[in-house]
Amino acid sequence: MKEGIRVVEVHAISEPGGHPVNEDAYLCEYHPAAPDCWLCCVADGQGGRAGGERAARLACQSVMQVACRTPAGMLAAAPAWDFVLQAADQAVAGDPQAGFSTLLGFCIRRGRIVGASSGDSAVVLLNRANAIVLTTGQIKNPPVGSGSAVFTAFAADLDEGWRVLAVTDGVWKYVGWDQMIGEAQSHLGQAALGEMMGLARLPRSGELQDDFTAVLVAASAEPIAAPAPAA
Repeated sequence: MKEGIRVVEVHAISEPGGHPVNEDAYLCEYHPAAPDCWLCCVADGQGGRAGGERAARLACQSVMQVACRTPAGMLAAAPAWDFVLQAADQAVAGDPQAGFSTLLGFCIRRGRIVGASSGDSAVVLLNRANAIVLTTGQIKNPPVGSGSAVFTAFAADLDEGWRVLAVTDGVWKYVGWDQMIGEAQSHLGQAALGEMMGLARLPRSGELQDDFTAVLVAASAEPIAAPAPAA
């Protein structure tokens, strides 16, 4: 991808599953000082205890605040994302009403994606040649909000027809990796996310079994060939 080409599409869907409060959160926007640098983060608040929704929302807000104050050139290096996400971990830990969360964050600029993650939310890169789960090897515990979360960096080059899919576990668990990747490859934009959500719903009730959040960032509206996924 040539320098200066901006992401032309950002699509997202986020709905609660099995309860009224959605404990997932996401934010995606371009860097205020570098419109060709797109920033994205996704968080999944830990269920079964208080403060999951607040933890996820606060984590995403902190990521964007710190990333937007960081020069875009620095965000192209993995250590910057450890700093950005560690700041979010500390922000959540310092809020007495916040619980725990997963968290991933990344930037896309000048033909490259760079970021880091903690937990079991996922980032998948779809290039023309292959599909790669970039967050393989991330550490789930200690969680974000503990003040001691460990973040695993990732980075990859993008080709001309790239797409990046960021999801919480309510997507990959109930859609399945192969089907999730297939929908992102064979459908455009919001239609791809709608197909994924349909697959995640229970057949009789139509209910979602978990909170469902998916963000699809794409270089173009053109469909790409369907390569075999590589974890």
